[in-house]
Amino acid sequence: MELETVLYRVEGNVGIVSLNRTKAMNSLNKQIFADLTTAFEEAKKDDTVRCVIMNGEGRAFCAGGDIAEMKGITTEEAFFDFMTVAGEFTTLLNTFPKPVIAAAHGAIAGAGTSLVMAADIALVADNAMFIVAFGQVGLIPDCACHYLLPRVVGPNRAKELMLTQRAVKADEMLTLGIANRVVPADQLMDEAMKLANKIAKGPLNCYTMSKALMNKAHETTLEDLLKEETAMQAAARMNPNAEEGLGAFLEKRKANFQ
Repeated sequence: MELETVLYRVEGNVGIVSLNRTKAMNSLNKQIFADLTTAFEEAKKDDTVRCVIMNGEGRAFCAGGDIAEMKGITTEEAFFDFMTVAGEFTTLLNTFPKPVIAAAHGAIAGAGTSLVMAADIALVADNAMFIVAFGQVGLIPDCACHYLLPRVVGPNRAKELMLTQRAVKADEMLTLGIANRVVPADQLMDEAMKLANKIAKGPLNCYTMSKALMNKAHETTLEDLLKEETAMQAAARMNPNAEEGLGAFLEKRKANFQ
């Protein structure tokens, strides 16, 4: 696996995907979207990986799209191709079957906001700054920001953040529900690893099914969701993890999920 703009490593049962265009504050060009897709596909197929952390190297998590590269794309067809590559990763991240933790510090701007919101859990450093900045460069939000932001903060607040491009500091990210926790910057990855290792010990088959159900909760009816939930619960009961979990509960011991 060759990666130019992303680092990928596995520690125990945790895959760590790090944006690594530090001189450009991890801004998103066509290559980084392709590399992110490659890294996440590797984590997806690796059975030893049971949780993924996505973070950024250097001074910031992600400063948004690569403005210089986008300015150099001068035809609609070429820009559509750029966005298609971005969309492939966006789809993969938003439908990823394993738990994903975003560990974000510094600038979280433009499409970088979508990366954080697409994760299942977002830990942000106390120096984090979230900005839906697309209007500053004459573009609209992308990488599913129109899908994610209203679901996270509500439609009116989402439109306010889009229209004003105001900076949202870490504490307000927590208040708005964009972040699950705010931690000191120097403890960000330690806290993310603690959480990832805890999640990795759980029943991955159950987490995968629950993620899928929760992700579609806004697009389905109660009746249809209950049908899927019932079918998935029956399948979960037949999985060895249920036998282990139920037995461990009755035997008053800690479960050893696979």
